Amino acid sequence: MIKEKDHEIVFKYTGYRREDFSVCLGCKICASVCTVNDLAQNVNPQELLMKLFVGEKIEDDHPLVRYCTSCYRCTTACPWQIRIPEVVRAVKESLGMESRFEKAFKKSLNIWGRVYEPFVVAMTALDLLKGGYIKYMPKWMGYAGFHLPHKVKRIKPTSAPKGLNPSGEGRS
Repeated sequence: MIKEKDHEIVFKYTGYRREDFSVCLGCKICASVCTVNDLAQNVNPQELLMKLFVGEKIEDDHPLVRYCTSCYRCTTACPWQIRIPEVVRAVKESLGMESRFEKAFKKSLNIWGRVYEPFVVAMTALDLLKGGYIKYMPKWMGYAGFHLPHKVKRIKPTSAPKGLNPSGEGRS
């Protein structure tokens, strides 16, 4: 649960000030495009912004905090372009909620300086197995096999007779 003193951490992470959320019109366009609502969660991002603005407690089981996909559909629909996924990410950070995927993602960046997908999948395999995603493994293995280092065949350049344009056109 985020208490009022922890709200300042959220503002620090996002670069927003408390007053910045006062511009929210309450139009709920963000809720109408929210991907989490496709899961029948009845989420209203504006409610989270207002809790931060007023200084109310935010529970860690809030559906938006738990299931936000950071798709930024809400941001593009918002008349004020409020970056709600960044706010949600900051709330998660202040709650200490980090999924196994996020941990693997960051660890991959620290080790290789980029995201190495086979490593991330290996680190999150337990969640993938528990979540029923094993049925997608054959498709992913084809993808991973393609992206693993392998030899590339070199194509020999075709040689055209001297002075002749390979297309057969041009000046004589």
